[in-house]
Amino acid sequence: MRIEFDGDKCIWCHSCELICSLYHEGGCSLEMSRIKISLNIFEAEAYVCKQCVSPKCVGACPIGAIKFDEKSGVYFIDEGECKGCGLCAEACPYNTKKNIIIFNPVKRVYMKCDLCFGNPQCTQICPSQALKIIG
Repeated sequence: MRIEFDGDKCIWCHSCELICSLYHEGGCSLEMSRIKISLNIFEAEAYVCKQCVSPKCVGACPIGAIKFDEKSGVYFIDEGECKGCGLCAEACPYNTKKNIIIFNPVKRVYMKCDLCFGNPQCTQICPSQALKIIG
């Protein structure tokens, strides 16, 4: 399961980013969102964990803080175990702009989309249906 984004449908409202940070961090903050929408004159682009079949981030974590949740079928970072070393972020081939696996400066750990453990809030709140679940 992963999130698919249609930039042509996106109305640039940032609702997905705000609900993400509210759901996970308890407040509305674009910086604390686990999905990032990049906007320019020509297009919108979403940066979100692709939930790879064989994720390089998992193998890169020296303490095994990236876990697989059997029930939802998603990989997530266990914030209670993460030491904030950043090796997961370096290993992710999609994290070239440092916006898929993100450092949380408050908690001093890394975070990434966990698909809200099977109930992604961003796909539900998107008013233009630019986000949908695949798989």
